[in-house]
Amino acid sequence: MKADERKEAILKCATRLFSTQGYYQTHISDIIKEAQIARGTVYQYFTNKDDIFITIVDTFFDKWRDMISFELAKIDLATISPKGYLRHRILQTLIFLSKDSDLCNIALRLGLGLPEKVSQTINHFEQKIMDMIADDLRFGQQEHNVPDTINVDTTAAILTGALLRTAHHYFVNKRKAKGYNAKEIEKIADDFVTVFTHGIFLPRDKN
Repeated sequence: MKADERKEAILKCATRLFSTQGYYQTHISDIIKEAQIARGTVYQYFTNKDDIFITIVDTFFDKWRDMISFELAKIDLATISPKGYLRHRILQTLIFLSKDSDLCNIALRLGLGLPEKVSQTINHFEQKIMDMIADDLRFGQQEHNVPDTINVDTTAAILTGALLRTAHHYFVNKRKAKGYNAKEIEKIADDFVTVFTHGIFLPRDKN
């Protein structure tokens, strides 16, 4: 097994254990056993358990950021409607979170009671989603699609909380053995967008 493949295998096994057993109940020895590797092999790639956990979440965040990119999706911001703009962000986030229930569980549920450095990493992911939504709302205000009377920070917090709770509900609590198909995820995203559209966008947006 190549070095990159071995490292990925360790992270995959650790992700499964962190999700099912929890952070404190998962030990390096558990990861070694699950990955079927020598103890020294783990320390070739990671300093300790915290390092493994933080690497998992940081990698998760980087992949999510690419997933929601308008540039990578080749979407023209000059032509997309405000509702379409929001739908893209929500749909791509839901698709991303649906792909791995263990990662979804780690990112959305295990933020409480963790060591400070590890907890900060989890909070960083949630904060980045909130910052993205807040920036999008400010952009909408500049384009006169979102009322100036809306409190951007409050609205971003509401949307973030609702989005993450929705993802956890479907992809962890109610996850399907075969996962959710594209149409099912699109329906969840459309329901989400519909609920919030009228409270966010000015009436002239009919899309």
